[in-house]
Amino acid sequence: MNPLFDEQLDTIRQLLNTAEMKEGDSWFLVDTHWFKQWKRYVGWDTWDQSVKGQEIARPGSVNNAIMLKESGSLKAHLTETFDYHLLPMSAWDLLVSWFGLAEGQNPIERKVISQGLYVKHLKVEVYLTEISLNLLGGEKKDEVKAKFSRAEKLRSVVEFARKAFSVDPEKETRLWNKYLSNSYEALEKYDDTLQDCSIYTSQNLVLEVKSDDGTWPKVPETRQSSDYYNSYSSSNYQEKVKEGLTGLSNLGNTCFMNSALQCLSNVPQLTEYFRTNDYRRDINYDNPLGMRGRIAEAYGQLMQDMWRGRPYVTPRSFKSEVGKFAPRFTGYQQHDSQELLAFLLDGLHEDLNRVVVKPYVEVKDSNGRPDEEVAEEAWQSHLLRNRSVIVDIIQGQYKSELVCPECKKISVCFDPFMYLTLPLPVKRTERIFVTVVRADSLRSPEKYCVVVRKDGRISDLQVAIERLTKISAKQLAITDIYGGKIYKIFADYDEIRSIYADREDIHAYELPTKDLNDPDTALVVCYYRLRDHYSPCFGLPMLLGVPRHETKYVDLYKEASKHMSRFLKMPAKVSAAKADQTSVDNGEKMDDTGGENGQKEGGDSESMDCSHDNNDVDVEENGGQNENKKRLIELASESSDGGDEELFEMSYANLYGSSNLGEINREEPIHFKETTYVFLEWRSELKRKYYDEEKAQIVVEHESAKAPPEAKKKTSNLHDCIKLFTETETLSEEDPWYCSQCEEHRQADKTMTLWKLPEVLVVHLKRFSYSRYWRDKLDTYIDFPIESLDMTEYVLKGPHKGQAVLYDLCAVSNHYGGMGGGHYTAYCKNKTTDKWHHFDDSSVSEVREVEGTVRSKAAYVLIYLRKEQKQDFEKKDSEEKENKVEKMDDEEGNNSSSV
Repeated sequence: MNPLFDEQLDTIRQLLNTAEMKEGDSWFLVDTHWFKQWKRYVGWDTWDQSVKGQEIARPGSVNNAIMLKESGSLKAHLTETFDYHLLPMSAWDLLVSWFGLAEGQNPIERKVISQGLYVKHLKVEVYLTEISLNLLGGEKKDEVKAKFSRAEKLRSVVEFARKAFSVDPEKETRLWNKYLSNSYEALEKYDDTLQDCSIYTSQNLVLEVKSDDGTWPKVPETRQSSDYYNSYSSSNYQEKVKEGLTGLSNLGNTCFMNSALQCLSNVPQLTEYFRTNDYRRDINYDNPLGMRGRIAEAYGQLMQDMWRGRPYVTPRSFKSEVGKFAPRFTGYQQHDSQELLAFLLDGLHEDLNRVVVKPYVEVKDSNGRPDEEVAEEAWQSHLLRNRSVIVDIIQGQYKSELVCPECKKISVCFDPFMYLTLPLPVKRTERIFVTVVRADSLRSPEKYCVVVRKDGRISDLQVAIERLTKISAKQLAITDIYGGKIYKIFADYDEIRSIYADREDIHAYELPTKDLNDPDTALVVCYYRLRDHYSPCFGLPMLLGVPRHETKYVDLYKEASKHMSRFLKMPAKVSAAKADQTSVDNGEKMDDTGGENGQKEGGDSESMDCSHDNNDVDVEENGGQNENKKRLIELASESSDGGDEELFEMSYANLYGSSNLGEINREEPIHFKETTYVFLEWRSELKRKYYDEEKAQIVVEHESAKAPPEAKKKTSNLHDCIKLFTETETLSEEDPWYCSQCEEHRQADKTMTLWKLPEVLVVHLKRFSYSRYWRDKLDTYIDFPIESLDMTEYVLKGPHKGQAVLYDLCAVSNHYGGMGGGHYTAYCKNKTTDKWHHFDDSSVSEVREVEGTVRSKAAYVLIYLRKEQKQDFEKKDSEEKENKVEKMDDEEGNNSSSV
């Protein structure tokens, strides 16, 4: 027997709050849709108690079908919380014991593994690593794909491969990682795990078998000069390119990393620091916030290789080191170039931090002191704990001002920044398409397009629909239709953003009563499905209003039949004589087939079409036609009173249309709840005969839905983004500020301004947006200067006062495509050639038309160099080259003299 919902809530909440991951433990995936349904049933959220404990809200059997392929394997690219939740075994077992598991499904069980080499953390391994295994010299058709845990040792892969390719037990083998068409990496440490070896999904491993003569078939022709790669290539690096024009091989969805690395590589000050090995004297191996110098060493070695004039290098070891300290970048899934860049800058800073022992620094309040004093104090406090090349050239300083709306207290603080994240100018309104389902069953659903504020509420959407339809906003129920079921009925106070993800499935139902609290009217939601217990729902759910008292099965059947009249093909054999009488009464001549003056072309010989598509038909003005329809509906409904056959049977359903709660008593009046959910269950053959699928799917487009989108406004530029960044905003209720004077949390007015700008300005255009409801990418074109970005007006009061602060662009990271995918490239200005080049993984090409190419709506991260520092560096670089040449000449002269 299932415990009461309160007990279920307390038990599962306790298990989830106390569950600890342990390596090797089993956790289980549960579909987010089902889990949310269960949460509503038990009243998990205090703000959503409307159906708590009600039988209609029971979620039915645990069903993970939406996450599975037809083969039963897990779909790719599922995201935790959006697609699934992870449950410990104890919680999973209880839920399955209470609700059962959908027929034909197996639990989705996954193991907990330890990730990271130096920074360990436990994680449920949702996706196993799928590897392609090939035999050296074998054919592509003999390739074997196999899945392994990242915690398994390489020895297991070798043993599997030997069995798969039937290798003689006496033969020696060795394993190679093939990551380019002609490049290999030796995998020799068989006791290392796949994670240790940086082996992830989609990698190709090649098994080599020793020949009978004792030789190995694959002999490296040349080994790269740096042990950094531990790999060889069957082609020699004969071709030389200019310094800095080296491409980066794509290891599998690593274009995001390649783009960020190319941008940073073309920051002259930073690259010269690494090329001259100056960084080695600054490595802080003991910094607890650092990465033991490994990131600095890996990046330094990569810079050496990228500036040696090679056509391309493979940043494999660099990626491996990054993954050890930031497990989110392990594997070969697509990531964000800005996130990688932010991690890298922070990692380099901590690895190269010249402060060995960080002192405690107390943060002092401004207390009305001059900004100059507070800013300098904050910066010097920052330098007490942070001194590195990153701080020297890339970090700047913000000014943040908070004003209490009550006592007007002003709080000012100054904080360092490594990059500017700028909002993009976007429309504050959104066009939303809504399908309106009227209470008048003779009218087809109509599709409208309404314009609402992005930060508005569902009540604003209802008002917008009222303006177009003349249906009272109070009579509109905004719903999300999913799989033939009402997945959610939105509350008036819900945010508009909550429907962005599925706005094409948004339907507004006209309620059949003007007062939802009318005690005499019961609301009934009807779901269509076949009588097979596990069949999915179909069609558009129906919303009925019936008398709450004395309504019986037959009454509900008649009301449902009436609302289906638009797309119901009535059986001709039902009381044919009465049908003939109907036609006589209306002055129409109908022949034996039920058609007017003969059957319509293409009609069904066993049914009569009682539908019409004209949404403008007035029932009273077309009395004859609609009276005929009325009589036909009555004839159909007589089947529920013992006529020929029922078109469908009715039973109680749960809120989500996923579970049958029992048959409806045919004799007694129906006991209605606040909202009653009912299945209209059809036999397959009757649905085929009498349910007109084509007409049921008709949706009439209103003029508003046909209107083209409004013309785009003028092009926005980088200055618009900076001004948006510096605009005053009011903090939200969820993020208030504590006013020490009022001693209460307040929704203060916050203003961010720029105080101190760095030599190298990294600008992040905030193209990606995330919330609990939706994820989106903005493809807005932002115009930005390639030369002389003037930041003077934004730092009028800071240390740059009285100076012109100008920047020239040196690099752009581009993102093409949408959320969760796409491709990254980079445009960079090479200091050696003084020309712009396009970096697309291993491909590098010169940009001919700079103005029309470098600026695009794909621009995501911009890197600017301050003009004065740029000029100083170029002068210093030129002098160093001249000194180097003079030194070489002197050495040659001395050698000649000695000879």
